[in-house]
Amino acid sequence: MGIGSSGVVVKTADGNLSTAGKPIRVFSLTVVSASTAGAALYNGTSISGTARVSIDGVASRSNTQNFEGGLLFPDGCYVDLVGASQAVIECRLEL
Repeated sequence: MGIGSSGVVVKTADGNLSTAGKPIRVFSLTVVSASTAGAALYNGTSISGTARVSIDGVASRSNTQNFEGGLLFPDGCYVDLVGASQAVIECRLEL
């Protein structure tokens, strides 16, 4: 994804959403889980960054959180799956 482009990223393991440390805006987060595990998004490049949002999973269902206008992660976005099988994230790289 290039700067200013939007897309959907599917994460199946913990890690940076895109280029580490680069600003990114998140429009929605969907957690897919076989249990009540969830996901958390951190501003930065690891879980030592500031937690901006977390959502719980719903057993055998997906759970979606939408962010009207997008949620900006100025220092990059680190995804922590917290036991979920995957997270589907709609996002856009910022300048």
